[in-house]
Amino acid sequence: MTLMNRIDRVKAKIEQIERLLAEVKDELETLGKESQSQPKKIRTQESLPSEEELQAEYAKLYQEFVAKNSKVIEEFIKGKSKIYLKGFCKANNLPLDTTKVSKDRIADEVMQWMAQRKAITKKAM
Repeated sequence: MTLMNRIDRVKAKIEQIERLLAEVKDELETLGKESQSQPKKIRTQESLPSEEELQAEYAKLYQEFVAKNSKVIEEFIKGKSKIYLKGFCKANNLPLDTTKVSKDRIADEVMQWMAQRKAITKKAM
């Protein structure tokens, strides 16, 4: 292979790289435009019920738990936002960090606390 052939091959590879770079730049530009055109999610400040209302909600859920209707508790927790659940747990003195666990885990923990409460109140009577 002659020196000129090798130089031509290297030049062809450089041209191929330049074309690929141009394609990648175009793709990035397109993606940048698409992400700018998509509306941003706006986090609205969620207004929470009062502590008394959250405690009353817990009392209702506990009655459902005692009546062996734990599905209601799961549905309640899955239907609420993490912000709401954080306030709910705080108002009811449930030591859960709702920002770090899934809603399924929150539901399990709440039901465990309710089971403990049921066991304690049953022994006291």
